[in-house]
Amino acid sequence: MFNIGDTVVCSNGVCRIEKIGPLAGMGKSAANRTYYTLRPCFDNAATIYVPVDGDDDALRFALGRDEVEKLMEEIDDLDQINISDEKKRETEYRNAVNSKDPRKLIRIIKTMYFRRKARIESGKKSTAIDERYFRIAENRLHEEIALALGIDRDEVKDYIRKFIEKQ
Repeated sequence: MFNIGDTVVCSNGVCRIEKIGPLAGMGKSAANRTYYTLRPCFDNAATIYVPVDGDDDALRFALGRDEVEKLMEEIDDLDQINISDEKKRETEYRNAVNSKDPRKLIRIIKTMYFRRKARIESGKKSTAIDERYFRIAENRLHEEIALALGIDRDEVKDYIRKFIEKQ
């Protein structure tokens, strides 16, 4: 169970738990359940409600500094997504993004880094699917790393790049 003030990751990104309790004014079924009230760390206008007794994978604790540093050390060991079939690659990307697993997000970012490079060298552009899932993975991972390291989101790209380019 999470507590008020915890920083968590959900399908919408990195959030802080502001409240735990029933939802007032949302109908009988909502009043009989307990919810986490989440505020996205990078979008103060949004509010997200997640049932406490819902899917166990709906939330996870956000990474801390030590976990981010360990994750960066693992980048070399994380394989790229080498699927040539566009539909199967999109499914793999979607599954990775929905998993909320930072290692899977890094695999997308790492894959796109090298795919872009190869496609540009051969005179091609990135595919729309690659770009779409790259942006999602990058945004979610950058938010989490920025919070863990206490740096600006704009600095995270260069932080990750130095680990990917070591290869």
